[in-house]
Amino acid sequence: MKNKTIFALAMVFAAASLIAGKLEFSYTVNKKDAIYKAGEKIIFTADLKEDGKAPADKAIRYRLYHDHKVVKRGDVPASQGLKIETSSDKPGWIHIQTWAVDSNKKFIKQSGKKGKANVVTGGIGAMVEPEKLMPPMEEPADFDEFWNKVKAELAAVPMKELEKVPVADPKVQIFDIKISCAGEKSVSGYLCLPKNAKPKSCPAIVSFHGAGVRSAGKLIHYAAKGLIALDINAHGIENGKPAKFYDDLRKNYYYTTRNEFCKTRYAHWNKHDRDLYYFKGMYMRLMRALEYVKSLPEWDGKHLIVIGGSQGGAQVLAACGLDKDITFARCGVPAMCDHSGCLGNRRSGWPALYTVNNFKKNPEYAKCASYYDGAYFAKRIKCPIYFNTGFMDSVCPPSSVFAAYNSIPAGVEKHMQICPTGSHGTPHTDGKKAVNDYINSILKK
Repeated sequence: MKNKTIFALAMVFAAASLIAGKLEFSYTVNKKDAIYKAGEKIIFTADLKEDGKAPADKAIRYRLYHDHKVVKRGDVPASQGLKIETSSDKPGWIHIQTWAVDSNKKFIKQSGKKGKANVVTGGIGAMVEPEKLMPPMEEPADFDEFWNKVKAELAAVPMKELEKVPVADPKVQIFDIKISCAGEKSVSGYLCLPKNAKPKSCPAIVSFHGAGVRSAGKLIHYAAKGLIALDINAHGIENGKPAKFYDDLRKNYYYTTRNEFCKTRYAHWNKHDRDLYYFKGMYMRLMRALEYVKSLPEWDGKHLIVIGGSQGGAQVLAACGLDKDITFARCGVPAMCDHSGCLGNRRSGWPALYTVNNFKKNPEYAKCASYYDGAYFAKRIKCPIYFNTGFMDSVCPPSSVFAAYNSIPAGVEKHMQICPTGSHGTPHTDGKKAVNDYINSILKK
């Protein structure tokens, strides 16, 4: 299928407002899609309004970033507004961050959606020749050999249902399931099936979670349409427990230091060793989840969809790279991409497994990370896939997302939705619509 360009498919918001109570920022950039050639002039503007007017007693504090470095900072009166001109002679990410400050130069806070006081802030970004961004480090020569060994390790554990507990629902069949897996944890999730589905009649969709500690969810709407729908939690933990159960796990286990090689949080556990790194278990569970879904008698044997955002997007890339039966994918703001980005003087994707100094002092971090880089899994993708990124995403920087996107082989259908003012939670409307359209086209046949 013919590949489509990011420029034709980009969803852009070159001018947007971030509303926070009575105060609001608005932003513009001088090019419609906020994508520039090297050396081309980039012009950002930011205005702060209070009840629709520029407040005389407030100011705009700003920082201009070229990739991860601050190249300019300062305060300007809100009555004047902010205008910054810049450019770059190399591919990369450029953005401004702004804050509202009072006459005492203190940050201003206002009540948010849930009544919590938040600093009034926002920003807008741009990309310079993003189509040229690639991981600075080459993939390991034995990348496929390593993952084939992991697959063999997984295959050595026979797949079986450890638990399959029915959950009452009038529309669909729901089961709280646990599936045997290699590693420390089993697969744990909610399986939703259409009622009275015939053998080989159902497409399948598998959903993966972003970072954090939570129960699997019930994808009832997909099952109601006629799909096998499986959502697995990221850690192989219990489902359906009270919120305190997951809060305690997060605070007392998953977000704590476990050994000398770890920063806090599970994403850094055992990052010195590719065979012990935490994400090896997570990726074995996603492979087993896909294997399980394909074993169900209701699966049509033809259509297998994977979806996820952030850490879930990282799992989507791994799934597409490791399982050739996947036929369609939605990959939102993916994490675990461009781990070596710091070696190219840019910000690496979450969880930033090492820095330039780490690379020099602890080269084993970079070696391990290279087996878990979404960009290298992307090189093995064969199915249509939809990405998105926000140009204000400091968690999974757009440069890291493009490094994975650009690694997808020529000829594979791929799509990128962008949002210049979007942060890590920027909506993936194009991807969600594409998944629904794909499902509807299957069900009509």
